[in-house]
Amino acid sequence: MRKRIGLLLVVAVLGGLFISGCDTFLAPKDALKPMTANPVGKQYLVVFHGNKLPGGVNQEVNLAGGAVKTKMGQVGIAVVTATDPAFVTNMKAVPGVAYVLPDVKLNWLPGEKYVKTVTFAQAAAVAGATTSSIGDDEPFFDAYQWSMQAVDAPGAWDAGYTGAGVRVAVLDTGIDASHPDLAPTLNVALSTSFVPYEPYINDEYGHGMHVAGIIAAAHNHYGSIGVAPSAELVAIKVLDHTGSGDFSWLLQGLLYANAIGAKVANMSLGTYLPRSGFTFPDGTVVGANDIAGLTTVLTRVISYVWSNGTFVVAAAGNDSANLTGDASWISIPAESGRTVSISATGPLDWWLDHNVNLDTPAYYTNYGTGVDFAAPGGNVDFSLYPNGPWYYDMVFSTYPDGWAWMAGTSMASPHVAGVAALILQAHPIASPSQVESILHGSADDLGKPGRDPWYGLGEVDAANAVK
Repeated sequence: MRKRIGLLLVVAVLGGLFISGCDTFLAPKDALKPMTANPVGKQYLVVFHGNKLPGGVNQEVNLAGGAVKTKMGQVGIAVVTATDPAFVTNMKAVPGVAYVLPDVKLNWLPGEKYVKTVTFAQAAAVAGATTSSIGDDEPFFDAYQWSMQAVDAPGAWDAGYTGAGVRVAVLDTGIDASHPDLAPTLNVALSTSFVPYEPYINDEYGHGMHVAGIIAAAHNHYGSIGVAPSAELVAIKVLDHTGSGDFSWLLQGLLYANAIGAKVANMSLGTYLPRSGFTFPDGTVVGANDIAGLTTVLTRVISYVWSNGTFVVAAAGNDSANLTGDASWISIPAESGRTVSISATGPLDWWLDHNVNLDTPAYYTNYGTGVDFAAPGGNVDFSLYPNGPWYYDMVFSTYPDGWAWMAGTSMASPHVAGVAALILQAHPIASPSQVESILHGSADDLGKPGRDPWYGLGEVDAANAVK
């Protein structure tokens, strides 16, 4: 287990820098910080065999000392509240019950991140070039958005593919509907929050906003542009303003995405679970069997939405960790069933030389057999600190009150979600497995031939994917 890296950065160009939580950027597995196990009126996931709920589930739960709060009937799960200390024992004795699990609240975006912001007021000072490519009339495109070139999004746009008609669900901290780069592509009516104490979709954290812009910031002659600028975004808020969320919120968010016909679901989030279990600060024990149950349940839900038409993509994680054979921990959702897991690449010193390699594995990215594809997530050259525009090597996208540079596999995953939307415009009836196959066949085979621990099956290529 690596030691945690601490770093303080100070810059004063085009706005301020601030540090807050992101998906384990610069934070190893010892940054796992489970929040709570719902100690007041404890909440549980009651999981049945056979992926279906029995007809008398309400009565069985009541007899065991609990009350059904939410049903996920299509996957055989009920969210239950109970204060009776005998509830778990009683419920486990009910025929057909596979698991009774604590509905744990986890920090899905632990660690530190580095964010360099540009406000709306500062945006007017930036001007882009004008050429024949669709993105060049967005002021920030040529100036900052190297990642669009890295996946050859302009090649797909010039061929007529912008993600039109494809619905993409963003399971994250929310999206601000008023942002001018996101308002044209965000379906507010379908967007929703599963965070009961934040029953609105606005993003108070910034993470979901940045992810959403990478996927589908609009082609509106303003600001930035996304990989699939005509795709339809749906905000599904499963994390609160701290980046934390109940396990059940993520499960419900995935099922909701599938129910509304989202063809792509992006999860730029993740955490590690120790397979041997852990204990919450309030004394609640989550044992090895509970960990096995939680990972099984997440895999069950992802497999369900995948088999019912939703392509699921997730961040691989940012701990420079080898996902091959790490028997002590499991990274979720990156290592959960049919999830397509994405590692991060990025340039070094792009601000000095726009011809540098854009595909260098990011120093922080997880790697190994758990990686399926690579995409731009941004890189960091520590030799540049504290001087120079080091942030140009990170990914530029939308952010509350403007735009920002961020880095992480959280930024890599939405590039793949955007390319998947382009593929689905080109092949509207393609199944998730067919989308994955097209990504494989069109990806740039970097690193060693075939599957590579850093690039997986290759770095995604938008223009090749829609040929």
